[in-house]
Amino acid sequence: MDGGGFFHEPGVESLDNLIALVYDLAYFWKVDPEQMMARPLDIFLESLAQAQRINRTLQVD
Repeated sequence: MDGGGFFHEPGVESLDNLIALVYDLAYFWKVDPEQMMARPLDIFLESLAQAQRINRTLQVD
């Protein structure tokens, strides 16, 4: 993804990774993947960060 360096932080290094992340987040938030893909980038990244935070709090030490 030329010029898409901002995606490297959440681990998105290719279009296939982005699509997989969209489906993972859609599954996590129980929304249609098309709805997740249509979200603005800042909301998408916020959804990702919050999903990661929730997963960390639910993990058993």
